[in-house]
Amino acid sequence: IIFCGCAGKQNPAALTICGGEAIIYESESGDRIIARYFTLSDRSLDFVKVTLPGGKEYTLPQAISASGVRYTDDRELVWWTKGNTAFAEVRDENGQWKKKYDCKEIPGNK
Repeated sequence: IIFCGCAGKQNPAALTICGGEAIIYESESGDRIIARYFTLSDRSLDFVKVTLPGGKEYTLPQAISASGVRYTDDRELVWWTKGNTAFAEVRDENGQWKKKYDCKEIPGNK
């Protein structure tokens, strides 16, 4: 859910960040991940702030995907969502993407 009081033609100097409430996901192992989805008021950029277990936070821009919604910095983390599911991929020791967290949204946490 994104709340944004933006309408009509926007002045680029007056861009604002519109954001939704935190969504909490839980992995199969019980780890919790918090995601907050945002967009710029002119809709030119969507991004997510993901807080992983342990408190490390990433800000990731939305990237092109064939299915679902994909956010990535192309270095450390990929965050994919589709419906009420999400997963995070991190790079392994060889630089290959590897799924680390497979999650479902906790119902009623919005």
